[in-house]
Amino acid sequence: MLVFSCKSEEGFPEGILTESEMVDLLIDIRILEGKVSVLSVGRDSSRVLYEKLERDIFEKHEMDSLVYRRSYQYYLVRPELYLSVNDIVLDSLKIRQDRVGQIEQDVQN
Repeated sequence: MLVFSCKSEEGFPEGILTESEMVDLLIDIRILEGKVSVLSVGRDSSRVLYEKLERDIFEKHEMDSLVYRRSYQYYLVRPELYLSVNDIVLDSLKIRQDRVGQIEQDVQN
């Protein structure tokens, strides 16, 4: 289950991700960051792996890094939007983490 903002997504400039698109993308990126951060590999290897997996995420979302960077900048200069998107991302990740924790607890019992 993903949590989405109820705000209208009309009025976004062309080439800028809507709030729900940005949320979906950032959830995948935050999960990727977490996965790569716990690997026992060198910094250079982590960077190469991260960049490869990030490209896979962009491909999954049918975009390129330029659209992501341009959209990220768009949200950064609009703190209310940026915070709204990040709150949704954090809430969604928390829900996922809670579900995984519950599944692990169920397996142990």
